[in-house]
Amino acid sequence: MAKKRRTKASRTIVTKKGVSRAERDYGYIAAKKMLRHFDLDPTILDIFTKRHRQMLFSMAFEMPTVKAEREKTVPRQFIKTIHSEMFTYMKTNYWGDPENKFSFMELATYGMAFQTMLRICVEDGIFAGDQYDTAKLIVDKFSTEECFMDDGFKNVYSFLYMLTRGISQFNFRMYGFNYKWEDTSYNKTGFTNFKLRIYITAHDCETKMITHNNIKRKAFRLILTDYCQFKPIRLFIPKNKIFPKASSNEIFNLYIQSHVLSRFKERMDVFEPQVRNLIIQNSLSIWLNIISTEKQSYFMCSVRPDTPAGYFTFFISGDDLVINTFIPLMNEHTPEGSKLFKLLKLSKDETVYLGMDKMSFLFDVDFDQIPVLKQALINSGIWKLKLAIQDMFDDAPEFVESSIDEIKTMFVKNFFEKRDEYI
Repeated sequence: MAKKRRTKASRTIVTKKGVSRAERDYGYIAAKKMLRHFDLDPTILDIFTKRHRQMLFSMAFEMPTVKAEREKTVPRQFIKTIHSEMFTYMKTNYWGDPENKFSFMELATYGMAFQTMLRICVEDGIFAGDQYDTAKLIVDKFSTEECFMDDGFKNVYSFLYMLTRGISQFNFRMYGFNYKWEDTSYNKTGFTNFKLRIYITAHDCETKMITHNNIKRKAFRLILTDYCQFKPIRLFIPKNKIFPKASSNEIFNLYIQSHVLSRFKERMDVFEPQVRNLIIQNSLSIWLNIISTEKQSYFMCSVRPDTPAGYFTFFISGDDLVINTFIPLMNEHTPEGSKLFKLLKLSKDETVYLGMDKMSFLFDVDFDQIPVLKQALINSGIWKLKLAIQDMFDDAPEFVESSIDEIKTMFVKNFFEKRDEYI
């Protein structure tokens, strides 16, 4: 029986020749980190013989790669940038406890190879006695964790989500991604090997001419692109979200006009283009939220699911709902803006004159010098937006410190002081 087991194993597992001592050390270190991740004592690896350890630690899966799903659909520079940033992320971010310092790149290469080889060895009867018991213990412990090839890399896929959405534009082209763990085994040697391949997908915008107020304009269909194993879908909203008496089976197709994107860029001026793209796409898909006032309903634009940064207005055209502009949080028609106007007794022209219709206003002005304005922003709920954006820039604290404009501060301060004197 022992002879048969060895024969079977020789057809399944053949290690690479010429593996360096350094490579085996990398594999051993990754295996110990993997055991610590599962609250196992790394010293249990010492029970295996030198030959067994060489077999378990001399292999690594190939490094992940990024490519376009279809040739000539994604600019080369985008592919290079995504590949470079993904590699940096995987090498500098950790799976599980950061103290363990088990990077996603180590997991994708040496870690994945170790758990695969150990499982094959157990299945093929390579080990016996205490060695088998130890190997079985580790394999069983690994099986209690989420699927390594999918959920183990959730953070990496979330990072790729931000990268692909950041280069996507509703009025041009939308990008997404899917992935495969592909078998790259060497047929001649039987060496078991896999590689994580990321495929970047591209979807050209679907357009439609829509007439409103006797004016015909182009609108762009909203879609949610590929994400991991999820296929792209066209976005819609049930009609009863807008009209409560409508049937739950009826839907509105979602479209957006270019004017929205122009206003969004102009008014969300503290953000880089990639961040703006991500915010508007999340707001109109996974965070979609309708806010109704006495006069109108809006789609909320959010920097976080519960933190509005402004609102999108829309109109209905048949079975299509068309988003036609973006209004900032300090607009007099928004829930927060209307409170601010009442507290400060401002006019629309005055807010534009002061620059309050742009996001940069919240960071250009030193509000500690204008207590009445700061308190009004707090009471109206707008101050929460400033704090949320500051949290977003935690990795770049100089953003807030260097953005205060003393000339702008004095301009706004003088306006309120003179106005109060006049009143």
